[in-house]
Amino acid sequence: MPNSKPVIARINEKYDELTKMQQKIADFIRKSSSQVIRMSISDLAEATGNKSESSIVRFYRILGFSGYHDFKVALATEIAGKSFYHAYSELTENDSVSTVKEKIYNGIIKTLHDNYSLINNDLLEKAVTLILKSKRIIFLGFGQSGYSCENAQFKFTRLGFNCFYSPDSHFNTMLLSEPKEGDLLFCISFSGLTKDVIVPVQELKPVAKVIALTGSAKSTLGQLADVCLVSHTEELNYRTDAMMARHVQNMFLDMIYIAVTIQMGDSVVNRLDKAKQALSYLKF
Repeated sequence: MPNSKPVIARINEKYDELTKMQQKIADFIRKSSSQVIRMSISDLAEATGNKSESSIVRFYRILGFSGYHDFKVALATEIAGKSFYHAYSELTENDSVSTVKEKIYNGIIKTLHDNYSLINNDLLEKAVTLILKSKRIIFLGFGQSGYSCENAQFKFTRLGFNCFYSPDSHFNTMLLSEPKEGDLLFCISFSGLTKDVIVPVQELKPVAKVIALTGSAKSTLGQLADVCLVSHTEELNYRTDAMMARHVQNMFLDMIYIAVTIQMGDSVVNRLDKAKQALSYLKF
């Protein structure tokens, strides 16, 4: 069965497995797709600093293409199909407010669209199963990821789960000093290298199960997790990659939250209604 994934999605999926030179080719294609479809294989090799066309051949074969022509046709089709999304453009110091609005808005849409093709349904199922079997869920994440953790704690608490989140590492250390069977650590870190996330995971395994939401399955956190959900964003100037990562993280969390809600059945409907009624006094 032919690979139906978009070219950029294939590149993102394989990126960590590529050599440094192949990553250079990948980066060029991701940033200059419209230019690449007008280039010969020799032009692409020269533009990416490769001495021979064989490097390009090896690259597109890794992506599942048998020929350069097929690769360019697929890339051109993808660009044409995404004309609505526009390119994920770099922000510049001369951008007006309306231009910033357009670039950020289109960047979020494109980032979510790119991640859709990379989501592993089996891993989502496993994450849902771990949550349903858990007796206590501790969310771990800091900085931008902390906002996603707080959001997740609120949602799953509404479903009746015993949930905890704190941006204080000391509190987390105290909370996790006595791990119990049924504990689940839901860890969010785009880099997968955050020490205050990784250390508790190392200490609590194998007693606690671990779900990781991170940018690479090969990161330290990704390697430690029982279930690793991988998100992708492009690193651009003004550090908008962290902003985009938060949107992707929330997308993953919302998918898992709804899937868990559905599997819990009718019993959760009454709980959600009671929670809504309990909060109603806060509104006029």
